Amino acid sequence: MSITSKSVSGQVPKSAFAIGYLTLVVLVFGDALFAQEYLYLTPSWLAWYGAAAIALAGSAYFFFKADWRRVFRQIPIELSLLIALMLGSVLWSNYPSQTISSFLIQAGVVMAALFFIAVFSWRQIFNLFANTIRGIIFAALGYELLLSILSLMAQASVLGVDENLFQSIRNIGQVPDGRTIDDLLLRNSFMGSWALMGLITFLIEFAIEKRHKYLTVVSILLAIVTIVLSGSAGIVFATVAVGLAGLVSLLAEGKDRDTRHRYYRIAWAISGTAGFVVLIFRRVVFEFLGKSPDMTHRTYIWKSVFNLVSERPVEGWGFTGVWVPGVEPFSGLIVINGIEYFQAHNSYLEIALQLGAVGLVLFLILLTRTFIKTWRLGVHHSHVLYLWPLLLFVTQLIRGITESRLLVQSAMFMVIIFAIKSYDPEEMLEKNSKKPKLEAMRKRPMTKMKRR
Repeated sequence: MSITSKSVSGQVPKSAFAIGYLTLVVLVFGDALFAQEYLYLTPSWLAWYGAAAIALAGSAYFFFKADWRRVFRQIPIELSLLIALMLGSVLWSNYPSQTISSFLIQAGVVMAALFFIAVFSWRQIFNLFANTIRGIIFAALGYELLLSILSLMAQASVLGVDENLFQSIRNIGQVPDGRTIDDLLLRNSFMGSWALMGLITFLIEFAIEKRHKYLTVVSILLAIVTIVLSGSAGIVFATVAVGLAGLVSLLAEGKDRDTRHRYYRIAWAISGTAGFVVLIFRRVVFEFLGKSPDMTHRTYIWKSVFNLVSERPVEGWGFTGVWVPGVEPFSGLIVINGIEYFQAHNSYLEIALQLGAVGLVLFLILLTRTFIKTWRLGVHHSHVLYLWPLLLFVTQLIRGITESRLLVQSAMFMVIIFAIKSYDPEEMLEKNSKKPKLEAMRKRPMTKMKRR
């Protein structure tokens, strides 16, 4: 029996959902692992390889049992060309073996995204993300709480807990540069970005779900706590951008074309003015956010990478996704205060480095068309659910200004889903009442909002 997601009520086996959750977990932990090292044979990597193999096999199985031909027909040509360029760059790559291994990983990401597109409806994808992100945030904060309790117990020598036990638990999963799990969980943009996506998801969940409101409210609060603890300036800017996009999309819905476009012009003017003000007064802005005016050495990193791009401006140095330690030209390229950096800290500069001007143009076309499609979906459909792909996509676009992950792993996974699934026909979407979202939410009885 074939699997189909032609309607929002299509039956999907529980085993497919299990593979879906496993796939998201593999992608999240892959983000964390690749941010620190590249394809090692440590226990954490071996566990990841095994889980990734199961997720990939399951994704392929369910994809080809679904309406895979329809999905192939919906793939934008620029996405196909971009993926082909990643593989083709092996012909001129400065590191051909790493290009091949990186492309195989990217092919796995593509397969996983195609599986989600073919098998699940938008609501099912939304629920998969909501529950996974909730688990990530709860686990991260729970681990931090455990460490805090153990630290207090060690200081007071309670129940035999001493400093050695505390440090042994804290050092679980220590990476080669000396950082520990709690350093990676909350104190960087990695968790901040997932928390922001969680905040978006949980707010929409609160608007569309009639049950389990208390769990959603708790999730919203914990997502905010995680964003604050991450201390990431990039996430602050992404939050502002997402808020503006959400507000404009809600105000524009149901309006005539001229009114919508007037709102859009105002929004772009506000965004441009705000960006100019931040640029001019960046020292004051970043000091207020507790960051250095050069955005934690990013301006130096960007200059170094741009110099490298200028050596191969058209074709690039070859696809590698994340930089591979010990490989030229990345090895020793950026060393700050004795720490070696292995990313351009800008997704758009990163793709220019790896795939040249050709790859950058294809990538920008893909992002532009996907933004337009998700915007139209979010504005023209009355269901609040369809704001979710738009707002998550905006999050990734803004995050790409200060991080290089938009081209690989979970971010690329989301880009592919949004780029292809936004072409789903009307009959595959939830019922469109044509009533604007703001009007529908205002008229919704409070008894229903409170009912579990």
